[in-house]
Amino acid sequence: MAIKPKALGRGLGNLIPVNENKTPMDSSAEGALREIKIGEIRPNPSQPRKTFSEESLKELSETIKAHGVIQPIVVKQLDVGFEIISGERRYRACKLAGFVKIPAVVKNVSENQSMEMAIIENIQREDLNPIEEAIAYKTLSEKLNLKITDISARVGKNRSTISNLIRLLQLPDVVQDLIKNGRISEGHARPLLSLADKKKIEQLAYQIAEKGLTARQVEDLVSNLTEEKSAPEKKKSRKDVNIVELENKFRKKYSMKIEIGHNQGSGKGKMTIVYPNLEAMEKILNALGL
Repeated sequence: MAIKPKALGRGLGNLIPVNENKTPMDSSAEGALREIKIGEIRPNPSQPRKTFSEESLKELSETIKAHGVIQPIVVKQLDVGFEIISGERRYRACKLAGFVKIPAVVKNVSENQSMEMAIIENIQREDLNPIEEAIAYKTLSEKLNLKITDISARVGKNRSTISNLIRLLQLPDVVQDLIKNGRISEGHARPLLSLADKKKIEQLAYQIAEKGLTARQVEDLVSNLTEEKSAPEKKKSRKDVNIVELENKFRKKYSMKIEIGHNQGSGKGKMTIVYPNLEAMEKILNALGL
């Protein structure tokens, strides 16, 4: 049974020209459909997806053998050869099938445009693991100087989702590997970000994977560790009753923990707000008019 071609993401919506009259396309024109030797094509180093399922590639390879390449790949021309913008999985499957050539649409785009197209197209296919997706967003932010709001508009995901994913890259490499391999989820990993001890984070991550803890159990474990660490500090001095009352009012209104440290002598101090997620943070920022 033929695989139906997937719809392209908004970042690639205008890449493949429509040929409604079914007349042969001019293969020399920019954006035209061409047959290119697979040996002249190289993968895109900006491709977010770093792992490809061998079983999935074999299945696609068999389908291509039977029905051909239904959706052409998209490439950009280099000084020597071509570089993939989208369609690396089809390219790999064709190589596996022993094809010599592959249908491709050649686009004349800059390095930054190629990078953005490759990343956004892969994000919108929704088969990246959380770490691959996080790296993709970080690349858009750092290499293309895009703000989180810009990325949100391009990929159709809210800002907090994107920010939460990028924060996963702060975790130790071994924990990121557990997420990549599906042994722990993004929901399991996120509470670990509130811990400063790298070894403790790694120990908890392995514990989550081995015992199959729920995200809620992880939150409780992290909360208990945080409270144990802060308990001795709380015993050092008594807070002013007015400060305590203010903290309680804040907790009731926003359902978030706040710590207010005030120096009676200098009049200086600091407020620390502990928010459970970025949605809660945005709630505070909105209240402050930011």
